[in-house]
Amino acid sequence: MTFNQLVWKMAKGNRGKYLFYYLCNSFAVLFFFMYSTIYFNQANEGVKVMEGIRDILTIPGVGLVLFTVFFITYAHRIFTRRRKKEFGLLMTLGMSKWDIARLLLLENALIAVASIVTGIVSGMVFSRLIFLLFINITGLGEIPFNLSVDMFIYSIGAYLGIFLISVFITLYLTLTKTLSQIMKSNRVADTIKHRSPVFGLLGVIMVSGSAVLLYCTFSIPSMSVDAGGYLLMSTLGILMGLYVALSQGMSFFMKLARKRKPYYYNELLTLSSLEYKFKQLTAIMLLVTIMSMVTIFYSTTILIINSMGEQQVMDDHPYDMAYVETETKNKLSKEALYEIVNKPENPVKKYDTVEMYIYYQDDPYLDDAYYEHTFMPVSDFNRIIGTKEVLNKDQFIDWINMDSRATSGDSIYDNGLEFKDGDAQFKYSLKKTIIDKQLNFHRYTPYSILVVNDTVFQQLSKDLIGDEVKMHLLNFADWKLTEAISEDLENRLEEINKSTPPLESVREVYDVEETKQILKPVSKVVDYNHLRSSSKIMFFVTTFISILFFFGSFILLYLNIFSNTEEEKAKYKKLFKIGITKREIRKLVSKEMSVLFFFTPLLGCSLAYVYVFSFAQDIGGIMENPQFLVHFASISGVYLLIQTVYYFYSRKKMLRELEI
Repeated sequence: MTFNQLVWKMAKGNRGKYLFYYLCNSFAVLFFFMYSTIYFNQANEGVKVMEGIRDILTIPGVGLVLFTVFFITYAHRIFTRRRKKEFGLLMTLGMSKWDIARLLLLENALIAVASIVTGIVSGMVFSRLIFLLFINITGLGEIPFNLSVDMFIYSIGAYLGIFLISVFITLYLTLTKTLSQIMKSNRVADTIKHRSPVFGLLGVIMVSGSAVLLYCTFSIPSMSVDAGGYLLMSTLGILMGLYVALSQGMSFFMKLARKRKPYYYNELLTLSSLEYKFKQLTAIMLLVTIMSMVTIFYSTTILIINSMGEQQVMDDHPYDMAYVETETKNKLSKEALYEIVNKPENPVKKYDTVEMYIYYQDDPYLDDAYYEHTFMPVSDFNRIIGTKEVLNKDQFIDWINMDSRATSGDSIYDNGLEFKDGDAQFKYSLKKTIIDKQLNFHRYTPYSILVVNDTVFQQLSKDLIGDEVKMHLLNFADWKLTEAISEDLENRLEEINKSTPPLESVREVYDVEETKQILKPVSKVVDYNHLRSSSKIMFFVTTFISILFFFGSFILLYLNIFSNTEEEKAKYKKLFKIGITKREIRKLVSKEMSVLFFFTPLLGCSLAYVYVFSFAQDIGGIMENPQFLVHFASISGVYLLIQTVYYFYSRKKMLRELEI
């Protein structure tokens, strides 16, 4: 018999194992290709540049790569583990390790080619079907479906890179082991697991403690200064604690159960089997937990952002339209302005201006560093806010132009303001701090504005070297009809600015793009339309990726449950021989599968809720923002509902496989 004939006979005799491995690899290629159709979609390319969402799209891509690494490696390990006895037999008959390596390379090469072909073809079909289905449901007709060379190159390249690493790891392990080690490898793997209830309890404490740290990060103002560091620390703590808890948590639960004798002995078989499964499948359960957590949290977050987007635009733009006038730019008289913006069908309802003066105070300790102080006369402040504040010449008000829910309200001027410019000294005391968002978000509207006496403002403008800025503020009868007005005003200002000196600052240096952004009018309707357009694509992309992760976790669970069917069948036959009835075995299988199917998704839901609950503290808590809870409940409810359907299907299939 030739080598090729031997390979063909082995493939024919073990077609079930080859089919399983081939399908897993085809799924991996399918996932990569479907993701690439989103990432490289031409409509998304523009949004990625405009909105800076490249990182947001990259993060799920990295997650998909990590998932695929684990997915292919796990499928490869199962495929190889099932065939170790065959390798041992072939080596007993005289085949060398290099012959085994040649066999593995040949069959893996064939499987890789076949998987790429089927994965790409099925990916083209399914990605288009899901794309059209989603477009019809959501009405996002402006997003076209297209294919590009990059989609094929990156999908095949990413798959082959991961696949080759898995194959070479297997080759290394096969070539460096003796014949007896290969034959006994399964049993060795089973005996290296250890029980440790203490570590199980430690894992639970780590997860709980990290969740508390996450909550405190967003609920305690003093911790928000280093929120990024605490967020990273709590996330790492949750992930490490999860691994320890999943690998040893059942041992801890078993110890607790033994203290309740009636319960322990009634559930002895189920608990023992689950403890074994948790130990053997720790990595898979950890991955499914993380995937379900990321899927639910990501989808919930996008829904929240979409629902709060309009309110965010309103908060950022108290006035429907605004633009700045400097010493040399955007100089337009009120009459000329009204000629452009005041339309009979949408008249101007309110027009106002405020003056600001920006002084740059040198940092005494660092070269080229400085503090920026923005002053405003109290008369302008009273007109905008609607107050009647009176200030002495040595007093000032710290006006925090922010929503009170988004700031702690702490003023950095509690000890007053004092600085020196040349020989002149300036010293002012803080009268009060006022938090009220009344100016549109703009480069010249800082977090804190210093309101001073009108005479003092004029004196500061004269004595200090800084930048003079006047902000024009407009409100209309209907802000949603001001897009064309905003465009006309922008074009008119650009025309005027062509014949005026360039924008210059006493301290800042602006390039062409920065100058354009500073002088461009900011408009509520433009930001609103921009948000709607980008949020639609963001929602589409994240939903698409969530679907991929969703099915990825299903497939992992399926492989998990059905990879050891032969061993499970042998185990239950032995139980049947010692007197366990078929009904009791069916009950045992159902209990075990229900735990494996629902424990990790429920754990993922709980952790996703911890993140949603913690992040909500940053804007007033979940009671102030009930939409957080509504969106989380709807996403997790749909997730668990589909999981339930999948559980009943898998349970029926498992009982049929076990012939119970």
